[in-house]
Amino acid sequence: MKKKIIISIIVLLTFIALRYLKYFYGYVIFDKESWNSLDKNISSAILNYSQIIIVIIVTGLLFKTLPFNYLGLKNDLLRGLLYGFIFTLPMFIGYGFLANFQFNFSLELLHKNLIMAGFFEELIFRGFLFGILYYYGGWGFLSAIIIPSVFFGLGHLYQAESVSESITVFLFTALGSAGFAWFYLTWGSLWMVIFLHSFMDLAWDVFSVQANAAGDLNSNIFRFITLGLVVVFSIIKAKREVMGK
Repeated sequence: MKKKIIISIIVLLTFIALRYLKYFYGYVIFDKESWNSLDKNISSAILNYSQIIIVIIVTGLLFKTLPFNYLGLKNDLLRGLLYGFIFTLPMFIGYGFLANFQFNFSLELLHKNLIMAGFFEELIFRGFLFGILYYYGGWGFLSAIIIPSVFFGLGHLYQAESVSESITVFLFTALGSAGFAWFYLTWGSLWMVIFLHSFMDLAWDVFSVQANAAGDLNSNIFRFITLGLVVVFSIIKAKREVMGK
């Protein structure tokens, strides 16, 4: 019990420190004016890569071994890539049809969605904060998803332009965070969740879907088809594992 409490405290304190890391760069490494004058993509990359490194180091020190399995990064990257791509095909095809298959693709866009969104957000919110608290901190599923879901929802409020949009975006992304935590739990690995997140965001950006995170009717039709596929396959997978025991 004592070990679980220590793990929980370290994880929560680390997450809080990550939230305020921008002030370390803004006041210690750079001065405030220099930090604020940086290109947004550059400052975001500095923060995200720093946070990824910190999480890997803290997890390694916490368990005194290589941290990747503890963060859900097991040896099934290709399997996760395959399923993540298959599940998001409805979005690529549907958005392509709506955009007459006119698309915008670049290495910058790939980096933004694969690393800065998919890998970073899933590692921090699902692999580290939810995963460590649930698997090793002794937290229940519902209690372990509350903190990452709330902060994940708050982190997307910049996309809203009114109170009603803020509420919609928060609820949509917070519930999405909880759903992705369940996917991680069901698949027993973070890779499928990482690629699912990455390809969903990539389809959104490649075909320039003009909507906030909550989406509009057209965008949500294909997004919910994708999520519906993941839910169905996840339930089937969970049932087979239960029956196999």
